[in-house]
This record gives sequence, structure tokens and C-alpha cells, in this order.
Amino acid sequence: MDIRDKMQVCKVVAQAILADAQVTDRERKFLEKLMTRYELDKKQRKEVMGRNLGDDAGEMARGITDPAARKELLLELVRAVSTDGEVADVERTIVGRVATVLDVAPGDLEKIVAEALS
Repeated sequence: MDIRDKMQVCKVVAQAILADAQVTDRERKFLEKLMTRYELDKKQRKEVMGRNLGDDAGEMARGITDPAARKELLLELVRAVSTDGEVADVERTIVGRVATVLDVAPGDLEKIVAEALS
């Protein structure tokens, strides 16, 4: 996965975490680990964290064309929103919106969710 896709994955995850307006320590640590695993530098991390509540996670995901990056995005997105032990309705909506934008069939999304939570 190239750095642009890694940045977009992190941005969408950051947006989803921010969506319920309650960023827990576990969510923050999850995002930090993801950015470390993707080897984002300080400038890139700052860009990832520059989210606004009104940003559209689906539109952010639209630019990811690599199929492996798309699946990775959904896996990390589900892991991120479930890391605090509760998936808020707004977080569930974001996962659905991103899946729709990426043209992921509902059955495939269920498989990805199961994989992410296993």
C-alpha cells in the first residue's frame, strides 16, 4: 500500500473515532499504533489529526482505488470504532457509508466485520 492510501486509511479512521465526539484513550492509542505501523512522520500525523466533525469519511475513502487498501480500510475502521467496547450509531453509519462508497456488497461487509472482530 502506498503512503497516500495509508494516509487516507488513517484519516478515515480518525474521522470515525471523532464522530461520536468522545475520543477515548483506547481509540487514541489505536490510531497512534496504526500511524506507527504505517510509518507516518510527524507532518503526516498532524495532517491525519486535522479532522473536522463535518468531514465526510465516505468522500475521504473514495480516492482509495487499491483493492487491498480498501479492504484494509474497512478492517481498520471496524477495529477502531469497536476498540472502546461500544459502537455508536454514528460510527456504524460511517462504516456503512464507507462500504457503500467503496461499492462493498452487504454480505462482503459482514465478512470483513467478522474478520476485524475475530
